[in-house]
Amino acid sequence: MRNTILVILLIAMMGLVEGFAAEDKQGAGKVLPADQTQSAQTVDEKAVRASAEAFVDAFNKGDAKRISALWTTDCEYVNEAGRVIQGREAMEKEYTTFFSANPGLKMENTVSSAKILGGKAAVEEGTSVLKNADGGLISKGHYKALLLKEGDRWLISSVREYASPLLSVRPDFADLDWLIGDWTAEKGTKNLDFTFRWVADKRFIELSYVARDKDVVARSGIQIIGRDPASGEVASWSFDSSGGYGRGMWKLLKNGWIVESQGVMPDGSSTTSTDIVSKMDGERFTWQSVNRRVAGRGLTDSEVLVLKRKSK
Repeated sequence: MRNTILVILLIAMMGLVEGFAAEDKQGAGKVLPADQTQSAQTVDEKAVRASAEAFVDAFNKGDAKRISALWTTDCEYVNEAGRVIQGREAMEKEYTTFFSANPGLKMENTVSSAKILGGKAAVEEGTSVLKNADGGLISKGHYKALLLKEGDRWLISSVREYASPLLSVRPDFADLDWLIGDWTAEKGTKNLDFTFRWVADKRFIELSYVARDKDVVARSGIQIIGRDPASGEVASWSFDSSGGYGRGMWKLLKNGWIVESQGVMPDGSSTTSTDIVSKMDGERFTWQSVNRRVAGRGLTDSEVLVLKRKSK
């Protein structure tokens, strides 16, 4: 085991838990290539996401019958206003009426997380955007869904929608200005360097990073952070020198943020994690990755890493 702790922390923070995440300090072991290990957890996560894709496809085709078939018979739907629809038959009638009154509507959906619970239930969270036939924005909001496994199918048992807060009441993306500059962390012979800078007229932040062991570059990459124009939420897109990549959905807090991250390792294995960053002061911040999975296998939470601003 290579035991490159700083690299583990780096890749998880970038939304790329990846192969190095398997080398955590508890000795989780090496993750096998995707074609050698395909856990039931990974298969089910993909099936849950496929169900979300099937819903969007049926919605965009105005197919109420196909939509209703994706729900359990005793399902429940609650919209952001608190209106409740119960049962598969009622769901089909509701969508039939809706499509008749609103032809040509299109939905775009982003699944931010899909977590399997005990093999028979799953919690899915994401963002939905509704547009008219001309592509104009009608609404956008968040949802949380509970799915149940019936046979080999994942069916929607309940959905609760939440309206997205107006941009005027969301944390300002400019609040991340304190990140701009150079940061470093060290442990033994290993060191990690971050550089944050504004790009594209301050509409995005670019993070470049390098991990070294005994002054030899072990890993490098970039991350782009910005508001997703489709949802209005802060998101990140990460690319690593190993060939892996990832995406994160950010929840900005007063003194930090939480990122729900998903990634793909070079061998195609999927990764997920929840990354927590807390600002200590203008010169330091902490980071920790929890709820980590690689190829469907759970890993222990990472240690807390403290990054310090480099002196100019």
